[in-house]
Amino acid sequence: MEKNNLPWIVAIGAILLVAFVIYQQQQPAGDGVLRDTITVNGVAELKVEPDKAEIWILVEGKGSDAASAQEDLQEKSNKVLTSVKAQGVLEKDIETTGFSVYPDYQYNPETGESTIVGYRAQHSLKVTVHELEKAGVVADAIGTQNGQVQNIQFGLTDEAQKRYDDEALQLAAADARKKAESLTSAVGARLGKVVAIQESNVYYPPWPMYARADMMIAEGGFTKATEVLPGPVSVSSTVSVTYALG
Repeated sequence: MEKNNLPWIVAIGAILLVAFVIYQQQQPAGDGVLRDTITVNGVAELKVEPDKAEIWILVEGKGSDAASAQEDLQEKSNKVLTSVKAQGVLEKDIETTGFSVYPDYQYNPETGESTIVGYRAQHSLKVTVHELEKAGVVADAIGTQNGQVQNIQFGLTDEAQKRYDDEALQLAAADARKKAESLTSAVGARLGKVVAIQESNVYYPPWPMYARADMMIAEGGFTKATEVLPGPVSVSSTVSVTYALG
């Protein structure tokens, strides 16, 4: 009875041995490195036009005490906000980013002492403009109400950024596949299935470029709006793909 079972035991043992060898080939070695694999990096970069402008504003109020400084600030902030909304900017696109009230000191070099001579209140805001050609007009409107435009930065809305991220990712994956096929073909190997993938997306908002237009037109006395010239936005993706070798 035992002799009749021997061929089956040998066959089952052989199958288990083959399965173990295949499993071992696909596992990391002691140093954590996958054997019989190839790893390549695919890279893609897109240059796209921005679809929003963020204008960073500072409004400052002054007074003999903290309360009067805040009152002055409130009045000036209201005027700035009214001028911004008059250019079609919606309430949801205006965001407070900071608020502070602090004493204003004056230093006396003779005594070496500083004394409080008043108070300042500051209100920081971010205004998002979706019609880029209006960025200069909005900036000028802020300036007419004594608001300070600290920075104008162009970028992508969440929807646009996701769309371009996906596009860059697909291009990077295709680049990785092309490199892997080229390398394996060069050494006479066959490209197998994907073992691992790692990806990263990088988004570089551009710095703005400014150009002041001629302030007066002929004899009409009309003032041109400030021209704010956006640069392209860079969206890049890197994909690291590990393939098994056939």
